[in-house]
Amino acid sequence: MSFDKIYQIIYACISLVGGLLIYQLVFFLLKKWVRRQKRMLPYLLTKHVYNPGLYLMIAVSVSVGLEFVSRYLPVFWYEILKHALHIATIALAGLLLTRIVTVVKEITVNHFRTPEIKDYSLRKAKTKYQLIQRMLNLLVVVATIVFILMTFNGVRQLGTTLLASAGVIGLIIGFAAQKSLGTLFAGIQIALTQPIRLDDSIIVNGISGTVSEISLTYVVVDVWDGSRLTIPINHFLENAFQNLTRISPEMISRVKIYVDYSLPVEKVRQEFYKWLQQSDLWDRRKSDFIISAANNQTIELQASMSVRNADDGGMLEAFIREQLITHIQEHYPDALPKLRIAQDRQHFEKQSLGKQESAQ
Repeated sequence: MSFDKIYQIIYACISLVGGLLIYQLVFFLLKKWVRRQKRMLPYLLTKHVYNPGLYLMIAVSVSVGLEFVSRYLPVFWYEILKHALHIATIALAGLLLTRIVTVVKEITVNHFRTPEIKDYSLRKAKTKYQLIQRMLNLLVVVATIVFILMTFNGVRQLGTTLLASAGVIGLIIGFAAQKSLGTLFAGIQIALTQPIRLDDSIIVNGISGTVSEISLTYVVVDVWDGSRLTIPINHFLENAFQNLTRISPEMISRVKIYVDYSLPVEKVRQEFYKWLQQSDLWDRRKSDFIISAANNQTIELQASMSVRNADDGGMLEAFIREQLITHIQEHYPDALPKLRIAQDRQHFEKQSLGKQESAQ
């Protein structure tokens, strides 16, 4: 083996090892800064960017080293290795870009983060930038695939031919996929106008739940029983739905109960206010206890109370409903509607029996 060949191999190894050492040194200093400063950016870079960057550095270093020993390799194997490294570099660069988009999204969303569990600004930012992240990732993936395909001579020639008729092909694809494109644009419109956001409490098609995921094509709603409802995203642009937390997570919870006319409403109202004072779920902004409706059999009592978010609202509704039913059962059992209905049935049976005796 000649000295020139040995030198070229040494240079190739130095390029590989040197690149890795420089990369490791940079991230070592970055991790050290994280432990001292406790900054968010270095932590996110270490979490999301370190591995893709390392793999990309390996691919670039091997490509550089390959050039040093190229004249000592068969042309066939050299071309294959060079092409494979070219594809790997493009793919890893695309992966690195998607991770950088994730880092930017995390930093931007964190800017809106407050101690509140479901802050309005945070939900708004998360909804917007999550969809933007997915759109950018989709563009990066498509661009990466295109660049990889263009490394093949046959595909590059085909692409030049197709470019001349791109207008006709675009019209054909647009016509064939108009429904899919409509759904995609609906997702973009949702991201911009934000009629719904992550963690919003909504009622759609008579089903209430919390928005847990918003993608470019569908929305996932967590229902109270633990199931998940998946709805096409254009449904929220074409149909009416109710958003209970559109402006802020604060909301008004209501409990309705039906009782007999004999119930002393004022006494129950006083108990209701005592229960609220004892509960940490009530945010003390608003509370009401009124007769909201009446018919020939019962009256409808409605308890209204303000809460910080939908989760607190559901728990407070269950608590107040249970307290009302238990209190009426223990102190005013005759005011329950079923007793009134039972009395009416007994009265009807007595009237029927009297008519039968008179007829005899």
